[in-house]
Amino acid sequence: MSGSAMLEVKNISFSINQNRLFQNLSFNLSKGQAIHVKGSNGSGKSSLLRILLGISSASKGEVIWDEEIGKVFLGHKNVLKNHLSVADNLHLHGLDVAHPEVRSILKDLNLDQKAELLVGNLSYGQQKKLALVRIFLNQSSVIILDEPCVGLDDQTRRLITTFLTTELGKNKSIIYTSHIPLELPSSEVIIGIL
Repeated sequence: MSGSAMLEVKNISFSINQNRLFQNLSFNLSKGQAIHVKGSNGSGKSSLLRILLGISSASKGEVIWDEEIGKVFLGHKNVLKNHLSVADNLHLHGLDVAHPEVRSILKDLNLDQKAELLVGNLSYGQQKKLALVRIFLNQSSVIILDEPCVGLDDQTRRLITTFLTTELGKNKSIIYTSHIPLELPSSEVIIGIL
């Protein structure tokens, strides 16, 4: 692995039921770099992220992470418990609504008055915002996001862009998919035909 690379992807291919989604895909991720994975619906973007995270395996090829790298991931599913309150969901992720940083982020996301509400009573957009709280408070070196802006208002999309830009300035790295444009300086990895 080259000196500044946190991740090397070498000639990976992936198929589902003999349907080849991508083949011989190679790229590197360096410190302080953002990569925007682009492709049409069904091209394999989410599958690629799962392979990078070790959740799925490539049909062939290699994914090599720097051993010291911590990663945080937010996918399509928000990983929330609908039968629990906002506060209880945050507690499951080791976050306390009384902590000043958590309170500040909840306020920025207009969730500060919703701590005792059941997550199942929140709108889709509010649930997405709640899932983002742990991303905003991450201590990882790499942030991986699958369509982070779906269901969100313009103000929250701007908040995400500002946050991610700040994280890049801290030498963190980002890999994301998004059909909604993010004003983020990014390299592109294109899968299939756009």
